[in-house]
Amino acid sequence: MKKNLLLFAMLLSMVIPSHRVLAQQKITFSDLLQEMTDRDRLAEFPSVFYASKQASSYNRESVSPDLPGWFADSDGVSCLRTETNNGREEWVLMEDDGPGCIAKIWAVCFYYGLDDTTGANVRIYIDGNATPVIEENFFDLVRGKGSVQPPFADESRRAGNLYLPIPYAKSCKVTMDKKAFYYIINYRSYSKDTQMESFTPALLTKHASLLKETGRKLTSARVSEKPSLQKQMQLKPGQQATVDLPKGEQAIRQFEVKLQAKDMPQALRSTVLKMQFDGEETVWCPVGDFFNNGVGHKAYQMWEREVTPDGTMICRWTMPYRNSAKLSLENVGTQPVDASVSITTGKRLWTNASMYFHANWRMDDPTPTFPLFDYNLISVKGSGVIVGDQFTVLNPTEGWWGEGDEKIYIDEDVARKFPSHFGTGTEDYYGWAGGVVPTPADEFSKPFLANVLVGNPNAKGYNTCSRTRVMDAIPFREQLVFDIESSCGTRQGWYHLQYATATFWYAKPGATYNRAPLPEMAARRIMKVDELQAFNEAKKGEVFTVPGAIECENLTTYKVEGKVEADPTFDIWGEVSNGAMKSFLLQSEDDVVNVKITERFAPAHLRLCAAVGPQMGTFDIYINGKLKTTQSFNTGHSGMSTPYIDLGVCTPVDNAFDIQFKPNKLVG
Repeated sequence: MKKNLLLFAMLLSMVIPSHRVLAQQKITFSDLLQEMTDRDRLAEFPSVFYASKQASSYNRESVSPDLPGWFADSDGVSCLRTETNNGREEWVLMEDDGPGCIAKIWAVCFYYGLDDTTGANVRIYIDGNATPVIEENFFDLVRGKGSVQPPFADESRRAGNLYLPIPYAKSCKVTMDKKAFYYIINYRSYSKDTQMESFTPALLTKHASLLKETGRKLTSARVSEKPSLQKQMQLKPGQQATVDLPKGEQAIRQFEVKLQAKDMPQALRSTVLKMQFDGEETVWCPVGDFFNNGVGHKAYQMWEREVTPDGTMICRWTMPYRNSAKLSLENVGTQPVDASVSITTGKRLWTNASMYFHANWRMDDPTPTFPLFDYNLISVKGSGVIVGDQFTVLNPTEGWWGEGDEKIYIDEDVARKFPSHFGTGTEDYYGWAGGVVPTPADEFSKPFLANVLVGNPNAKGYNTCSRTRVMDAIPFREQLVFDIESSCGTRQGWYHLQYATATFWYAKPGATYNRAPLPEMAARRIMKVDELQAFNEAKKGEVFTVPGAIECENLTTYKVEGKVEADPTFDIWGEVSNGAMKSFLLQSEDDVVNVKITERFAPAHLRLCAAVGPQMGTFDIYINGKLKTTQSFNTGHSGMSTPYIDLGVCTPVDNAFDIQFKPNKLVG
């Protein structure tokens, strides 16, 4: 017996170091292909950490949430720089120094107008080589009509998405041979000592069989094991039913839910999926919203989730646990609901890298479309990985609902107040493109992307998009903030949309987040289009005002120096508080405008809302003789400064704030 124990200890001491060595071996193209369909691996914190980064054509006027331009549109024309390669001018879209891997490329598939569907050529240079490893028409590449075939590249609606991993050992640069136009590139950036096999076209031939098998898995998606547990539930209003899962180190491999009720859309919203792992509730989400069916049944198929034509909802994310797990359905509505649940589980070792699966839901009262703001899907503290989300919006009229850019802050991004992921528009984030008002003909589903539901006619009504992540999954070590701008084609204080979002993520035990359960919202009757229209009409008669604002157009304490002239109000996109503002035309750098805010008896936090636009200049702003900031009001589009300009906490002098504007730079 002692010899057996000694032998076991010796074997254990040999196995553990070999695992550490394996984690540091070269990452190959075949490794990355296999990762695309490895659901178990997604539930483990990356053994070789990478920073998830994004390069896009977002408007470079967006510099800081504290400055005008944070919500600037025209997100399609920016790039890193232009340069000359082999005698030709090229626009650099993305550049990374060090080992890494391109995980996803999205591009709109028209070029500065719907008529041009040819566009430009794209080149991908690796490891400093002057000869690109990929050189072909950009639209063909992302639509699967070039060197990369579906499902690794495929067209959506007026756009395409490349998901083929493109690894590089030393560096990567992506260029176009014409002016940049709407693009988003997601890539992994590894530490300098990571060994990586660089992509070459020959790898596509070498691994043809693996590519074929990976493609088959991505499009078939089903888990082969038989269900471990099945249960029929009759849920009266207010009732909950629970399935206790097998004890010990296990994982959910797949679960299916099917509901029956008189009012099925309401049942999908008011029947809540709740999941506990090792005593911690990590999932709280209406069943419908979890499956992109929050406002009614709609069939689609993605890699991790699917809804069949008969209404069966299937989830395939691996969900590990150490000791115990429960899956519950709670009826928070007013009608009885019948539910059938089947769950497939299997043994799975719990390690220090294992993570719990999370799903969290947010819904709000109708949200005004002005002033613009960043709508937060979730904020997390801890270590984890973002793996997907769904976005539902009720649009009260025909027209566009999704101008908003995604802004995803990872770890130190939060302190520096700028995201690693800055997008170009909501539909772009979800893998398709606007250019026209969408219709139900724009619905689609792919392994990692879906435009599940489009309002009819012309996006009027409910619209639902979803995106899930594997190669482009976003790991974070300390914290993550996931925002999408609340922005649409109509920007008025009276005009409202209604959002409902869900976020899917993994985290190590102990992670905290800001999305509490919302049973009152889930219990609400689903809002109809005409109800939101009536809500907007009632708000339309109200004058928009910023709460607590001092309306500067009503002040009589202005003083001017030099050749300052009163300037009439000009058209802007958005609303002006109280419907009016004070405008001045300054013609030289010696011109000065002063305004005094009197009857102030205590320090106050001052924020300034001012007009911005292409005819505006840059000004030094003084408070009581002290320079507070130098601020540019020059932007590509006329509007109001959102966010407001933060002047900080100021102390009144002689019971007043004396605000002075001096030109720093005038515009033509």
